[in-house]
Amino acid sequence: MTEEPDLQRRRFLFGTGQVSSQTAASPVACISPSCFAHMGIACMSCRDACSTGAVRFELALGGARPRIDTDQCNGCGDCIQACPADAIRLAPAETIS
Repeated sequence: MTEEPDLQRRRFLFGTGQVSSQTAASPVACISPSCFAHMGIACMSCRDACSTGAVRFELALGGARPRIDTDQCNGCGDCIQACPADAIRLAPAETIS
């Protein structure tokens, strides 16, 4: 038995499928360089406030660095309120690299 290919995923990857307007317009969190963790200060307030687990920290030279899992982020803004450095904003997902 052969497994059928996931054509919807293939269309999306090669640009022949359409992304729903709700997904394309949904804002997600974006962390700026003014984040305390980027400056070597141990802070994980945004991670602790995130109910979906979208804020994750990766080990890096000098300490952990925050990363937003855009697939998990629902744009609720809880991390924005928790950030003591005002380093988080919401932006359209397609503008975040």
